[in-house]
Amino acid sequence: MSLPILDLPTPVTQDALVRYFHQTEIRWTEHLGESIELDAGAAFTNPQLPNVRDANRMLMVSLPEGGSADDAIGMVDEHFAARGVKCWSWVMNPSATESLTAPLVERLAARGFQKVATDILYLRHVHALATESPPGVTIIPARASFRHARQLAEDFARESNGPQLADAAMAHLDDPHLDALLALKDGNALATVGVLASGELGRIDGLYVTEPARHHGLGRTMMSRALEICARSLFKHVFTWCDPANQSAHALYREMGFEKLADFVAYSISR
Repeated sequence: MSLPILDLPTPVTQDALVRYFHQTEIRWTEHLGESIELDAGAAFTNPQLPNVRDANRMLMVSLPEGGSADDAIGMVDEHFAARGVKCWSWVMNPSATESLTAPLVERLAARGFQKVATDILYLRHVHALATESPPGVTIIPARASFRHARQLAEDFARESNGPQLADAAMAHLDDPHLDALLALKDGNALATVGVLASGELGRIDGLYVTEPARHHGLGRTMMSRALEICARSLFKHVFTWCDPANQSAHALYREMGFEKLADFVAYSISR
């Protein structure tokens, strides 16, 4: 008697995982800026947050067939000018061929846009890690205390020298796809983290610990709670990202099981 043939899942490729991460970036940006599809890619703008890069940028960029880089950039410039904002960065479509992205990259470089790479980190085995909160610390949903969420958002904005980042962080709390947490102690907000859902994809974002509370295990606690959310959500793939220069954050993510997948590259203009 013949045995049934098992329909084994095809292993996902690295290129596919990179595309998935770009999908989460679109979902992250959709709640900050109004989007419109231009011939060159997806344009996001928000005149209420003109200095927030994530709210005013181009994603999934490539040249239309037969188009020129100058024409594509001119169209984007015109659209952003009509909205009264600057296009702070361009992110190429990871599925596009080099012939459809290289001319744009060359022209952007000539205009002063610089390549900025962050690390895409991937968790190959989604799991929950048991961990105890530091003494006296309580973890609550961020939406349970907008006052404390705002306090942390303003602390982060001051450290980043971007006042409007506080408004952007609070705008994300209105996103039903984001599950965010706060850590409180003695009535003070110490840390936050969020998990963004995009279908079967999960992305841990916005991990922030206030300066006085660092180096006491709170970052690990928040990441562990975020992984609990990912495990309950049954995500097939979980991502986060990190500045390549942030060695302490990289060490924490490695401890949690994340590995570097690839670079996420944006071409950004300085203020």
